Amino acid sequence: MNPDLRKERDNASFKTEVLTHILDGGPEKTHRRREIESLVINDPDFHHEDLNFLSRSERYDAAVKKSALMIVKLREYGISDPEEIYCYKSCVHRGRPEPLDLHLGMFLPTLLNQATPEQQDMFFLPAWNLEIIGTYAQTEMGHGTVQNPQSDSAQPVSDTLQT
Repeated sequence: MNPDLRKERDNASFKTEVLTHILDGGPEKTHRRREIESLVINDPDFHHEDLNFLSRSERYDAAVKKSALMIVKLREYGISDPEEIYCYKSCVHRGRPEPLDLHLGMFLPTLLNQATPEQQDMFFLPAWNLEIIGTYAQTEMGHGTVQNPQSDSAQPVSDTLQT
């Protein structure tokens, strides 16, 4: 820990551990959070060079590799509780955007809440097992352009089940 931070915590007018328990939701949750954090901190697979000195492409490549490894490790450790997954993910990516955020945060919930039972049968398990990765794309006609003859249409793909 940073020595200045340690000094400030030691001189606090309240018990910092009690506040930590309150913020975590109790002593048991603090203990579990620290266990999960130590899994990442002590794992040499997640030690890396300073991301600030990498190009954007190199940071993205590193994030994708870490995300794939993170999924493997979550399954290996049997971490399935959403709060624990979030804690693990936060330690792995240290506050930076994570390449699977859209898949986990939008695609899977959309499949669960908006797909038909047939679509869920076809897509949910492959998406859950990361055999397929969902994302999000949005276009706005004319946004950022001055081209007048644009048109918007969708064409069915004949070799898929899409209609």
